[in-house]
Amino acid sequence: MSILKRRKNITLQQRLAQLTGHLAEINGEGLGLEPGRLQRVFKRNFIQVSGELFVPLSLQSIRVFDVKPAARTVRVGLRTTFKTGKAFSSIRLVQIGTDFVEVQAKGKFPSRILFPLNKIEGIFPVGYHAAPSKTASVSK
Repeated sequence: MSILKRRKNITLQQRLAQLTGHLAEINGEGLGLEPGRLQRVFKRNFIQVSGELFVPLSLQSIRVFDVKPAARTVRVGLRTTFKTGKAFSSIRLVQIGTDFVEVQAKGKFPSRILFPLNKIEGIFPVGYHAAPSKTASVSK
C-alpha cells in the first residue's frame, strides 16, 4: 500500500477531539510531564491535559494510550526535526492528516503517536529485503 493512500482530510485538532478522555503524554523540548487525561480540545490552537493548556502544533509529539490497533497500516520510517535515535526508523503509519502524522506505537500497550507535520522532515517506505545472495567462491 502506498504511503500517500493513508492521507485523510482531518486536522490535528479534529483527531485529538476524537481522542478526548484518553490518557495522553505530551512530548516537547524540555518537557518531562507525566501522562494525563486529554480533557478538552478547543476549536483552534489549544488542548487541555491535566488542567494545563498546550498548543499541539508546537509540541514534538502527543502519545495517546488505550487506542485499538489500526486495521490498516503501512510500515514506514520517519525523520523528525528532533533527535529520536532510530526510534521511528520502522513504525506503522496509520494516517497523514492535513497538519499531522499518526503512527501506531510499538510496545506492550496499544497507543498512537501524533506528530505535528512541522516536526516531520520526511517519511520513507521500509521494505523487507530478500536474503543476501550467495556469492560464488573463487578457488585458487
